[in-house]
Amino acid sequence: MQPIVGIISEYDPFHMGHARQFALIRQALPDARIVCVMSGCFTQRGMPALFSPAFRARAALAAGADLVLELPCAFAVRDAENFALGGVSVLASLGFVSHISFGCENDDLRFLQASAHVLEHPDEAFASALRQALDAGLPFVAAQARAVIAGLASRACAWRKADVPPAESLASNAAPAPPLAANSAADASELLARPNNILAICYLRALLRLRSAIAPLPVLRVGEYHAQSLAVSGFPSASATRHAYLAGDISAASVACGYALTDATPHLPTALDAVLLDRLRNADAASLQALPDCSEGLENRLAAAARQATSRCELLALLKTRRYAYTRLNRLATHALLNVTDTLLRSHPAPEYVRLLGFSAAGKSLLPCLRQGSIPVIAKAADGDRTNPLFTLDERAYDLWALGAGLPAGLLFREKIITP
Repeated sequence: MQPIVGIISEYDPFHMGHARQFALIRQALPDARIVCVMSGCFTQRGMPALFSPAFRARAALAAGADLVLELPCAFAVRDAENFALGGVSVLASLGFVSHISFGCENDDLRFLQASAHVLEHPDEAFASALRQALDAGLPFVAAQARAVIAGLASRACAWRKADVPPAESLASNAAPAPPLAANSAADASELLARPNNILAICYLRALLRLRSAIAPLPVLRVGEYHAQSLAVSGFPSASATRHAYLAGDISAASVACGYALTDATPHLPTALDAVLLDRLRNADAASLQALPDCSEGLENRLAAAARQATSRCELLALLKTRRYAYTRLNRLATHALLNVTDTLLRSHPAPEYVRLLGFSAAGKSLLPCLRQGSIPVIAKAADGDRTNPLFTLDERAYDLWALGAGLPAGLLFREKIITP
């Protein structure tokens, strides 16, 4: 059976590091087909994508992807757990994906799987360590990493006392062996707080939760994830590539991407600042309280900050505290911009469709398979259900992205499927 490898991605923008992942996949599985589930106009970190979904999908296909699908906006602009769950749900629902590949800073799969199991099935050791870390004032990511280490140690101790070999099957929800892929608990905790490892563990948690037989295929990341300069050794980061482009060094950004960016239409990060602040300044208390993850008085801070700030950057600086992570606040701002409510997200816990953005000559053979899965695949936006709140959110996201890029409304319906 031909392996079909799924990748959940943003490609903001697609660069040589992503192309390396394609090469490593085909090195491990020479005849593999690659299916990418990509964010649309807005990204997981809460920012508008620099380039349009069509431009980014075309770059991925030119580099070796066989099929590119778009993850609905309701799942693209989410915390790591729900972003991963949305993407894995799509891959599982397609019915023909055999593997999922993801980048990570530590490719010890047993360590990542054991950590995922602890998070999906937390015990008292985990819960107690998490409470203590949060009470001590640690940021949530660091606190959770410390709690995972405690959970791993607790399970290892229980297995030693029982004197039985640990089960290996994740599909059955049995706990895997918990080797610590580091010299100490402190080293392991640091690994668990790294951004790609966090996402990798979330993908594995999603496989557990969905009881999916899709096999994980980790790829060790090379380079610095948060590097702001393309001069840093290793493969480029998306952050550094965007930074170079926005600083006017389009030539360097093009080299990092492996294709020309000179003719691309960008959406600059500040393009919708005025729209965002206008939304927030004119929102009533009930509307702000209805936003996802906006509670315990954060809505009051948001209203006050919006009246004082003159840019998105200033808004986030006014809101930022040790308690609220920057990415959480950034997503909150984008949810306000897009009129996303907590009720909407809770009412639609999984993707109900996926959009086809493009396919390669080899990927054309996968098109008949799209009709056999349990999730509808929309080839033409005009065929989407405009009574579905998820689809109307996608339409709104495209129109806002187009506004910031200086394009007319209706972009969702003008973009054509990318074909060979």
